[in-house]
Amino acid sequence: MINIEGELKMEDKVNEDMDLLKSLDDLFTVKRGFVIKMPPKGESVAACLSGGMDSVTNIAMLMKEYGLKVYPFFINRGQSNYVYEKKAADYFNSFFKEKFPDLYNDYLEITVMTPGEEYKDLLRDAKRLVDPLPLRHNVSYPSRNPIIFLTGMEYAYSLKAKGVEIKTMFASYVSSDSSYHCGLTNTRLMNVLMCQILNDWNWQFISIPIERELGNFFDKDVYVKWGYENNIPLHFSRTCVKHFDVECGDCPTCWDRRRGYKEAGIDDPTPYKYEMSSEFPTYYDHEKEEQMQ
Repeated sequence: MINIEGELKMEDKVNEDMDLLKSLDDLFTVKRGFVIKMPPKGESVAACLSGGMDSVTNIAMLMKEYGLKVYPFFINRGQSNYVYEKKAADYFNSFFKEKFPDLYNDYLEITVMTPGEEYKDLLRDAKRLVDPLPLRHNVSYPSRNPIIFLTGMEYAYSLKAKGVEIKTMFASYVSSDSSYHCGLTNTRLMNVLMCQILNDWNWQFISIPIERELGNFFDKDVYVKWGYENNIPLHFSRTCVKHFDVECGDCPTCWDRRRGYKEAGIDDPTPYKYEMSSEFPTYYDHEKEEQMQ
């Protein structure tokens, strides 16, 4: 199974509150006798399929490494690159159905606008105030991931009506993800909220790459290497946040993708529009070119 600790240390990250994390882990131990544990082989689970490299590899790993039956969901949240994320999700939907016919289920597309259109531009302006700082200081769209995963939890719960019992949902946050809604502290907080809402303390919310209960704290290079070794065509995934027809290659998410390939020591077959920046870029680079599309 996957048990890897990378160079980054959880206690050094500004988006982790180690005291709070300990309290939350203690709470789960009291409530259910453990913090988290992987579901047994053959169990049904839910997972987000964004079309991005991390979510695609995560879903493949859940099936190949753990033998889990995966019910993915794809969120149409009004993202500017929706067409390309959807195209990637559709590609891997077909790929996984052929490769894992007994474990993979068609994804459900769910429309949930987040952030709300009524204040999205204002929120972008607010983000500009922190973007000159490294992403580790960025609160990103603060409610986006909580809304996405609460929606996923609700979808998973709804499958009871079809006789599918799901008790675990997976995210795919990696160790370098630096927004406050992408850390293990937030994952535990979300798990507490889900358990309280469902009145079920056996409900789990897990992100394998940052799950210290599994001995993990790894980055994108591990996903890249695992995908390469298991013949997952990750170059068909969509990481870029821009609405260019190919990955821009020079936004923060593209930068991280390219860095993952470099650190894995694997040639990146993904086509890019621009060269990779030598310094960490902002989401507003190539904004003028994007508007001309």
